[in-house]
Amino acid sequence: MNRCIQSSLLLLSLVSIALAGGTKPVLVETGSVFDYPKTDPYDLTNLYGFNHAPSITRLADGRLLSAWFSGPYEGSVHQLIFGCYSSDDGRAWDAGAVLNDQPRKSDFDPAFISDGGRTWLFYSAGRWNRYPFVGGRDKEKLEVGIDSYQLFARYTDDSGRTWSEEKRIGEQTGSGSRSNGIKLSSGDLVLPMHRFDSKAPAIMKSADGGVTWNYILGPTVPDGAFAAEPTIAECGSGKLLMLVRSRDGWMWSSESTDRGESWSPLLQSDLPAAASSHSLLRVSDGRLILTHNPSKPPLRTPLTVRVSNDEGKTWNEPLEIDRVEVPAEGDEVYSRQAAYPSAVEMADGTVMIVWTRISVSPTEQFGKIRWARVKFE
Repeated sequence: MNRCIQSSLLLLSLVSIALAGGTKPVLVETGSVFDYPKTDPYDLTNLYGFNHAPSITRLADGRLLSAWFSGPYEGSVHQLIFGCYSSDDGRAWDAGAVLNDQPRKSDFDPAFISDGGRTWLFYSAGRWNRYPFVGGRDKEKLEVGIDSYQLFARYTDDSGRTWSEEKRIGEQTGSGSRSNGIKLSSGDLVLPMHRFDSKAPAIMKSADGGVTWNYILGPTVPDGAFAAEPTIAECGSGKLLMLVRSRDGWMWSSESTDRGESWSPLLQSDLPAAASSHSLLRVSDGRLILTHNPSKPPLRTPLTVRVSNDEGKTWNEPLEIDRVEVPAEGDEVYSRQAAYPSAVEMADGTVMIVWTRISVSPTEQFGKIRWARVKFE
């Protein structure tokens, strides 16, 4: 293919992105869910300094609940699941509380499924030995004990006032969730999953309201490729769309036409994407809302929102909702991020998005949970 044809195809691709999805989303307001003043990963009194990977849901009583993993640094044995509630549509949040803490283990990656009056909370827990210098120069030494991780769940039938006993979900090890699951039009519950070692995407699926769960492998990952932290949505046509995190700087996707029982081969899109978690949400009018980092690895900034009217075939121009300063050459800070979003539709049709702002250095590490409300005209 000659350069002229390639340039024409690229122009057509960019035009299709610009025209799809209608009007550009509009930022209504933004604020903070949770900030913690201590940032030293070696400080024994720093219990909740590093906050990462938030998820958000609307409870049966209309309140919002956002949950994430929290500790002095990522992978600490003191790491637990922490959450905050909001009674005024996210403008103010309570002081927060521990939602789960397995003794002598690291709790990771909470995710929700809303099933009528019941809200499910999923998370993984195990031993993952990590140095405090997460994202630093010795990254290849960081991951140990992955196979100890297992998936667990609790549920609430009274909007978070009480929670069920912890229950292990499935028999697989070395796996976890990241993004919220969904209730399909069929009534099935589906939770996106991935393996920590092979990075293979998968789902957990229940056809009996969460009494039993089946582990189903997702799309096959090509040799040498990377596909992790899937996010899913059910389209108006009934197909499931899965987007995955990759390392090559592009968004990859897969589809299922049999409610997640099988998946099409992964397809590379023309959307730039960081090696970071994405959030895919279908709102009540059928549109898909995508929140992600349109940046090449290793960057995880800025954070943007796009809309699709055609089940993810094309996307409109992005709205930027957050940006952080990239560390300069020689800077002692290893990483700054505005990443790992999660979104939920509100009663008025707006969308509430939460994410984390992270800064990592040898002496200071912190993650702060942020929120934004976006409307679509």
